[in-house]
Amino acid sequence: MPQPLDQVTIGILEHRFTKEFTTLLQRFGATVYACPILEERPVENREELEQFVRQVAAGNFDLMIFLTGVGARFLVSAAESAGLKNEFLQALDKMLIVVRGPKPVVALRQFGVRVDVVPENPTTEGVIEALRTRDLGGCRIGVQLYGTPNPLLVSALEAKGARVTPVQVYAYGAAAESGAVEALIRKILNGEIQAMAFTSAPQVGMLFDFAQKLGHSDALANTLRSNVVIASIGEVTSRALGEHGLVPKIVPNQSKMGVLAQAVADYFSKK
Repeated sequence: MPQPLDQVTIGILEHRFTKEFTTLLQRFGATVYACPILEERPVENREELEQFVRQVAAGNFDLMIFLTGVGARFLVSAAESAGLKNEFLQALDKMLIVVRGPKPVVALRQFGVRVDVVPENPTTEGVIEALRTRDLGGCRIGVQLYGTPNPLLVSALEAKGARVTPVQVYAYGAAAESGAVEALIRKILNGEIQAMAFTSAPQVGMLFDFAQKLGHSDALANTLRSNVVIASIGEVTSRALGEHGLVPKIVPNQSKMGVLAQAVADYFSKK
């Protein structure tokens, strides 16, 4: 029986759930070209991270914001390494816990941490809106960052009178060999990839960083724009694509890989 993704080759850059995402797409008949492009790496400045963990464990914050599930796990792991896991988790239980989206909810629940605020829109703007009506004057807020600073969030909280302490928990590094990424880029340019499924914003930046080094950044953007169906897992990823002039044709209403795979299949079944 024909499948909706028969004769469709889809490129994916997912690194943590590569096999799972590949399997989801293959169930609809897709040929998947997987190139896990990045990975999370602990920050080099462990002293700053440990100091933050000690501040949390000592009860020096009133509110904690977790932006990613990976970041939440990294923080608990850092607390465990410092011999403060129990104190860290007990301190979180006394704070208002805010998350950006569903992934940190899942991560925190694994440690029995209650989540108080989950914005409707899983973005920085969504977090700001979710806290808009709260009096944050003098509130001591810890913010788990990822990859890069978040001046929009920090400045919005400080504008409401909060005392904000951000901490960089991990950074992104290249997971794939440059040759593997170059091969993917050449396949895209040669018309061998019919669709690309992006599952995080950093994937977009890393792909174009590689393309820039190869001198193919403009060609990649033009080819993706004109010849490739782009699928994006959510607003943050779509925004990163937009920075390169790319508008995804497929954006599911839930930021889950299973839903994304189904949305890709639905799109091609109508063609």
